[in-house]
Amino acid sequence: MSGRAPGEPPMNQPDRPRNTLVTGAGSGIGLATADRLARRGDRVTGTVRDQARARALAERARDSGLDVRYRALELSSSDSITALADELNLAGGLDLLVHNAGYGVLGAVEEIDPATADRQFAVNLLGPLELTTRLLPGLRERRGHIIWIGSLAGRFAMPFQAHYSATKAAVASVSDALRLELAPHGVRVTCLEPGDFATGFTDARRIVRREGSLYLDALERCLGAVDRQERGGPSPDWVARVVERVSQMRNPPARRPVGRGARTLCLLQRLLPDRVRERGVRVNYRL
Repeated sequence: MSGRAPGEPPMNQPDRPRNTLVTGAGSGIGLATADRLARRGDRVTGTVRDQARARALAERARDSGLDVRYRALELSSSDSITALADELNLAGGLDLLVHNAGYGVLGAVEEIDPATADRQFAVNLLGPLELTTRLLPGLRERRGHIIWIGSLAGRFAMPFQAHYSATKAAVASVSDALRLELAPHGVRVTCLEPGDFATGFTDARRIVRREGSLYLDALERCLGAVDRQERGGPSPDWVARVVERVSQMRNPPARRPVGRGARTLCLLQRLLPDRVRERGVRVNYRL
């Protein structure tokens, strides 16, 4: 898969290592991205939620000869966000910010309680947005790049994953708006939209079930289909390669679907009538 537009040369290697932050770097796409960018020569900071996990990953990076340091970050905590942003700004700011942290909630819209919904939006959207605003002075100074890891779910609202789909649709919209606002200041912004990949996301998903629910049978069938598709997906290294390539482009795309058939699905979404598209979703998720 090519990481640049036809005829567009890659950016030259920088004279200095890039300062890079990858959130959600403890496993899956985030870990693969942090490793790949460190091998490229970036000075990478990766975030995870747990301090013990951060120490274990830092030791792993040292043993592998990778320039990756790990920090604990709780995206639902403004204090945690401020502390990390202050540390990075004092160290000179960022050249590249990769927003990967997030998780999924699966359940019927009617049965998701407000606290669960609030946390889904805090971690997937509002926390990353606050972190971005606190890091923007350094990104402007270094003419940096922000890459959001969105999801095809932001284009295709998935049954029993309404809140997750909504956060990813919002991420793409925020990315598009920031791209326009920051272009005059030399900051590039891109949203990558992966499909199904084999990562820790599947096991970390929060599932909301209610005994006796009208939705329970359909939810379980949908969950089974989702699990099979994700666990059978390609390696997250695919997404990491795209992050690396896009991060070196002078004129990166606003959005880039990533994964098996991802671009074809996006094309079909635009072309097919609603009834045909919805029939395909029902068949795919056994509804």
